[in-house]
Amino acid sequence: MVSPLPMTSPTDLASLVRAAIPRLYAFAYVMSGAREGAFVHVREAIRNVDVEALTGAARPADWLLGRLARGIEDALGRKADHSFVILDNLLRSDETQPIDPGKSPIDGDLSRVPVLLWELKRTCLASVLGALPPGVRVSFVVTDLLGFPPAAAAELLGIKESAFRVRLTRARRRLEDYLAPRCGHIDRHNPCYCEGRLTLALETDFVKLPPHTADIPAAAYNDEPEHRDIAELYRTLPPVQLTPEETDTLVTAALGDEAVAAPEELPK
Repeated sequence: MVSPLPMTSPTDLASLVRAAIPRLYAFAYVMSGAREGAFVHVREAIRNVDVEALTGAARPADWLLGRLARGIEDALGRKADHSFVILDNLLRSDETQPIDPGKSPIDGDLSRVPVLLWELKRTCLASVLGALPPGVRVSFVVTDLLGFPPAAAAELLGIKESAFRVRLTRARRRLEDYLAPRCGHIDRHNPCYCEGRLTLALETDFVKLPPHTADIPAAAYNDEPEHRDIAELYRTLPPVQLTPEETDTLVTAALGDEAVAAPEELPK
């Protein structure tokens, strides 16, 4: 059994929360499918955090993740955000279209095209997850994306392992059934590929320019080989990142104004 952390100084506590935030935000994004929504979920989960419970946890970062996961599941309820049919209607109602560099938000700046293609890949796959009920969705994210074994994942979520395994099986099957015959990242011969859908995605506001490019890889969005394993495809997505200012805001929400400064700047 892992012993709880000893009483932690303000500096160590701020460092702990700051280090946990990137994983919390990446998790909240794939659960909510939107950067703004992910930020709100993380903020509410760590607002005025119970310092005694956090520092007394065997694995404080996992304690925060479990709190966030349960909070998101409660906030989203039992129903999926949308159906697979709606997603098909939104992105696949028209034939593929060539990318027009003159249209907004590209506006002649070709450097924005690879950024938008990465953002479309992330947004689309997150939206596919959004067609799963939150309880089913979270099982896939916690185990197949974050690597928690079913027993540990069930403990994290506060449910029975048998119930968790049912949810996980359902999530994997539904994602496989939907993506395998459609997504070009799984099979190059499939009908849906990002270049052909970008124009429609922009016209419907399904995807927008991200607020920054810190989480946009230098490599092309489709440089990797086909991913027949759905979980592997999701694991190749670069996690979304917060700006330093957004991170400071979240640390403040958790611990107060004295925690805003970077750890090395906090009083000893």
